Amino acid sequence: TSSTPQKIHPKPTPGYIYLYEGQDDELVHFCWRPRSASLRDPELDLVMVPGDGSFKPYQPSKKSPTNGRIFVLEFQSSSARHLFWLQSKTQHPQGDLGHFSPRDLKLGEIVNQLLQGEQVDVQEELNNVPSGQDGHDDDGGDGDRMEGVRRESQSGTAENLASGDPFIGDPSNEGEESREGGADGGRA
Repeated sequence: TSSTPQKIHPKPTPGYIYLYEGQDDELVHFCWRPRSASLRDPELDLVMVPGDGSFKPYQPSKKSPTNGRIFVLEFQSSSARHLFWLQSKTQHPQGDLGHFSPRDLKLGEIVNQLLQGEQVDVQEELNNVPSGQDGHDDDGGDGDRMEGVRRESQSGTAENLASGDPFIGDPSNEGEESREGGADGGRA
């Protein structure tokens, strides 16, 4: 056995996490897709049993710092884990890449609540959390965006479960001035 910690490198492809409720199974699907792919073409599509998965901030040890803000999707029913790097710049005044802002933590909390089967008014929750480092909404348009939770209706059209809007924020602006290279939001 080795005492050297394993290193995980993110995919350099920026993307979106989104959740939707399946028409046939009525279970939440946790998806990741590249920004260039359509909603119907996720690279990762996991069917989530309520309460089985959790989406939490990764808290590294002092000996093993990270190159960004990372969320971990873990399961009670298996040892599988998926890591997701946030794509926007850190809001930390000294540029600490591992610092989670209140908005970062709220986004993760919302995803986790939805995975637990809870009903969440995503827009209302986000409206009450400042995105800037000093408590003001001053992220300059490069904040993390969260696509709404969507349900396929009987007619085949998508309806949003989380709010009246299919997107939280403007996804066309996602990634402006975000970190470059492997730390800009790829999925491990």
